[in-house]
Amino acid sequence: MHPESRMWFYGLAAPLTDQQAEVLKTLMNDFVGQWKAHGAQLAAAYRIIGNQCLIIAVDERQQQATGCSIDKSVHLLMEFGQEFGVDFFNRMLVFTSDNAGIKAFTPAALKEAISAGSITAETPVMHTLATTLHDSGNGMIPLGESWAKRYL
Repeated sequence: MHPESRMWFYGLAAPLTDQQAEVLKTLMNDFVGQWKAHGAQLAAAYRIIGNQCLIIAVDERQQQATGCSIDKSVHLLMEFGQEFGVDFFNRMLVFTSDNAGIKAFTPAALKEAISAGSITAETPVMHTLATTLHDSGNGMIPLGESWAKRYL
């Protein structure tokens, strides 16, 4: 995908099971393969990270995603969430990643980890507010540069 592709980040409090992840992959493969805006095919792709985070991207140099087309992606994830009891729309989660995998922190858990010294301003967290692939860089930014810096 082009670096200026528009992107959306969705994260879960806990990883999907392997079976749930396979269902999501099938849904996403079908979805991006036929995702359209005003009848025009979108150049779209997705990536599932650690069975816990989903990134959807659209190269808008070819065709812009519209409100209705974006709504379709949201509804797909809401339906998946209802079926499997997961929530892709908790925007208050902060995600770290290390050799053990991805860990999601609620604000309360993040504050505790900061107080305990296990998380600092330099701890890499997922850049959940990036709007383009270029902006996301390698996907991680220091906590002190993220929206969650207010908890430091």
